[in-house]
Amino acid sequence: MTITPDSPQTDAARTAVAQRRGGDPAQLAEALETFANAAMADGDLAAAASALEEAASLWDSTSQRERQGNCLLLAATAQRLRGDLGAARLDLERAKGADLPSAVRSAFKVEEAEQALLQGDTDAATALLTEVLAVLGDEPARAQILQRRAATAVAAHRWRDAAADLMDAEELYSAHDAPDEAEAAALGAAAAVANVDPETAERVWAAVSASTPRDGGAAAQRGIIGGRVAMLAGNPTLALQRFDAARQGTLDSADPFAYLAAIAEAVQAAEALGDDSTAYARLATAWATMGDLLGAETARQLVRPQLEQLRDRLGQDRFNTARAAYEQR
Repeated sequence: MTITPDSPQTDAARTAVAQRRGGDPAQLAEALETFANAAMADGDLAAAASALEEAASLWDSTSQRERQGNCLLLAATAQRLRGDLGAARLDLERAKGADLPSAVRSAFKVEEAEQALLQGDTDAATALLTEVLAVLGDEPARAQILQRRAATAVAAHRWRDAAADLMDAEELYSAHDAPDEAEAAALGAAAAVANVDPETAERVWAAVSASTPRDGGAAAQRGIIGGRVAMLAGNPTLALQRFDAARQGTLDSADPFAYLAAIAEAVQAAEALGDDSTAYARLATAWATMGDLLGAETARQLVRPQLEQLRDRLGQDRFNTARAAYEQR
């Protein structure tokens, strides 16, 4: 990473150095927090975590427990996101030994759950999030924790539990006038329960899709989830239609990477139908479209591997036939 001489991170570092010379722990802690924010904005999670850990010690020395806990929490999160679970765990243990406010302790339980989930311990993650839910009221924060508990259920393939939590989250978001979040939760519930009950998933998806999507991105997400539900229900024809609708939504929102994801799903549906020509056509069209959006070289790097994988799955003869059919058409 290159830090320019006049970057916010560099300016914040200079301020922290000056405050270190001044000797006031509270002012130094403030400066370290500012530096950590700038480092995070630059993607320098290691530097941010280190600054936050030092700031936490300084807030401890001045008996500002809430700020101490918040710094440790952010440090643990930064360490986890950069893949250093050992360091994240150390920050967690420091917090357990500190006299922190109850709200901060609840936040640490969520962080501990995230660490447990990364280590594959879904039971521990679920138990921790359930403890947090026990002290929360009907507020948007509860919906967020329900979504995280649903993620642990998905990791454990407990599809109905995941769907139940997501539908509870959808109800909370709707009650607090957060329609976008509510829709995302409902679609997540449909995607989860489709693994064991495609009919219920279809009803949930249909309820969401009864309204006009707010934009191309929403249309794309509906199409992708709807296509997956149809695939799990054994209806690749319907799935292909929905993935194609998702593809159009991504074009409307000018999101090339969501477009590529919709294309990949459409190819799988076409293959399930035994329609080699359509599978090839979707990728060939994607190459041209991605070229318009991102340039020819980037399009080649993104789409060519998928074409090669299709060739490997079909075999050279079927692939050549599909390509010829597309070119003739």
